[in-house]
Amino acid sequence: MQLLSMLMILFFLSACISSQALSVMNDSSNSTHVSPSEASRVDANPDSAQSIDFDLNEHQWQHRILLVFAPSAQSSDYQHQLQQWNTYPREMSDRDLKLVEVLGTGTSQADGQSISAASAERLRQHFGVTAEEFVVILVGKDGTEKQRRQTSIEPTTLFQTIDAMPMRQQEMRSRP
Repeated sequence: MQLLSMLMILFFLSACISSQALSVMNDSSNSTHVSPSEASRVDANPDSAQSIDFDLNEHQWQHRILLVFAPSAQSSDYQHQLQQWNTYPREMSDRDLKLVEVLGTGTSQADGQSISAASAERLRQHFGVTAEEFVVILVGKDGTEKQRRQTSIEPTTLFQTIDAMPMRQQEMRSRP
């Protein structure tokens, strides 16, 4: 009797698995598959389908973040900061530094990828920066604010700040 019960359970389970496999095959052939994590990161606004949901916590212990808040891409301080950023790409990369541009008007970006308006607003609220202000904030790998300026930060000043951090000193000692 037990053997018959076990066989019936196995038969039922195999039928369920086959049914699910057919369902997955049909779904994948008729639509584009988006994983739940991808779906939660894409902005719900159809006009900005390429925007991602930027979260500082995802970069903690991996990257340092340079947040550049500006009213628009036409801001002279913003333009100067970007010019400074582009002058030292190897040094920025060596320090695991990522650029996040948060604009009051226009498209905000994280490391060259558009971020959602909701993400930009969360960053403004978190750091207490209005859409009309120009502010540059360095966030360390531990996720805390390390430096804040209301003018552009020269790369040498940025490098000095980062290189004085204990975590950065440890990185420099461990790298060949």
